[in-house]
Amino acid sequence: MRANITFLTSLFVASAVFGAEEQPPVRELSTDRPDQTESAHTVPKGWFQVESNLISFSRTRQAGERSDDTSFCDFIFKYGITHNTDLQIGWAPRLLHRSEDADSVLIGKNNGSGDLYLRMKTGLVGNDEGPYALALLPWAKAPTATKGLGNDCWEYGLTINQELDIGGGWELGSSIFLSMAVTDHQTRYFEPAFTIAIGRDLTEKIGFYVETYQGYLTDEGRYWQSSLDGGLSYLVTSNLKFDAGVNWYYNAQEAINPFVGVSFRF
Repeated sequence: MRANITFLTSLFVASAVFGAEEQPPVRELSTDRPDQTESAHTVPKGWFQVESNLISFSRTRQAGERSDDTSFCDFIFKYGITHNTDLQIGWAPRLLHRSEDADSVLIGKNNGSGDLYLRMKTGLVGNDEGPYALALLPWAKAPTATKGLGNDCWEYGLTINQELDIGGGWELGSSIFLSMAVTDHQTRYFEPAFTIAIGRDLTEKIGFYVETYQGYLTDEGRYWQSSLDGGLSYLVTSNLKFDAGVNWYYNAQEAINPFVGVSFRF
């Protein structure tokens, strides 16, 4: 019931923004979603921006087990503190987890909220215009998740985001993730990863992208995790955008992750 209330609240807020569109700010709406590649642009000074999965579902298969994870209305809330810097808070208010063994016998079930993410993005090059943009995004994760839905440890890292206009309406994006993560056994380790995404607008309202993610992770040992992603976005107004996509993880933990989301600013 709480998830449904949160879901309807998000739709109401988004609809309100659509109904009361103001004059567009200096730069166009730029979001870190729906792809895993982060934007190289910041929120304009004095503006608030919300980016949210209305619903995200992930099914993972590993070592004969299946895990289903559902998130309702997880979000990143941003505020532009200067022309080229914004502060961000990310949180998942409603998470559902369920795991089964190879015989479909329930071995784990949990629900609650997720960890809190604190982030700050600074645009160094091309934040307003130009064919190339570069931004740095340091972040930290505070262990606020419900027991069983997190690792109860602080984590932190730096993301380097780049975008390049390659002509013909096509745009190339890339993020390099440099993270200090923690395993389930409370062991801290360096976790590098990167993404490459390419996309373009099909019309004035509709855009699409394809992307790959590559991460050097650890579990019982070090391994490469890969994904192939794709999705669509629909720009309702200059301040409101809906999106939908799917991330397909392979090469290690097999997982499929479809989602539907919304971004708006005011």
